[in-house]
Amino acid sequence: MDGFIKTIQQLFNKRILRPIFSISKLGRNIIGGSADSGLNIDHIYRKHPKGITPVGKFVDSVLLNLPTVKATRRKKDIIIKIILNEIENNIFFGKKTRILDLASGPARYLVDLVDEHSKNHVEALCLDIDKRSVNFGKILAGNKPIRYARANLFSLGHLKNFSKKVNWIPDIIMTTGFFEMQSDEVVKSFLAEIYKHLSCGGLVLFTAQASNSNADLMKDIGLTMNGKKWTMFLRSPRQYRQWLLEAGFRDVIISLDNMGMYEYCTGRKI
Repeated sequence: MDGFIKTIQQLFNKRILRPIFSISKLGRNIIGGSADSGLNIDHIYRKHPKGITPVGKFVDSVLLNLPTVKATRRKKDIIIKIILNEIENNIFFGKKTRILDLASGPARYLVDLVDEHSKNHVEALCLDIDKRSVNFGKILAGNKPIRYARANLFSLGHLKNFSKKVNWIPDIIMTTGFFEMQSDEVVKSFLAEIYKHLSCGGLVLFTAQASNSNADLMKDIGLTMNGKKWTMFLRSPRQYRQWLLEAGFRDVIISLDNMGMYEYCTGRKI
């Protein structure tokens, strides 16, 4: 019986919801291979409905107000608070904060953060494989101390070769919306590499997902930039805590949003 219900749900998602999604901006991104792109997340952050015809715009406004999408939008503000706290601590010790953002997209949260804070206290480097996201980020950042570079994180020798090339040691290494799309081994490998290339006393910051009520829908109709089906790895806070500690991080803090959806994870290199 469960299998039958699941089959009906899949047919409904593909034959009914997919065409409806196709006339909205967010929906087109999801089904058109940009579900995991930084530009798609930026559209969620901006919350400016767009679509084909007024009906498409209406559909987009509905999608942008789904509980899971609202949680994604709140994520930006929480990330800014965490980073600002770290910046303030470093200012007290007369230190500039260097931020490395992996799979960054346009990184609107960093652009907004620098708007509110002195440019003299922050330097950021954003890496993303998507050319459109990198170019849009450059426009968004303007003359702020935020650099963007196109890079495939899986062909950097992870971070080793890149760190040597730029001769730049970050105080914060962060990533959002990346780990929930990667296998266990990839996540553990990245955490180990991040630990190696973070400054002493530096902070790792990442978001992940413990649950998502739209996961099945996304799997049925969503496509990633590499043309694969959207598949999320939903993990418990305990799992990420274990991996952070195994990588060497201490002062590990993991908190869940009020939906039990997004996990905000930090750890410090002692």
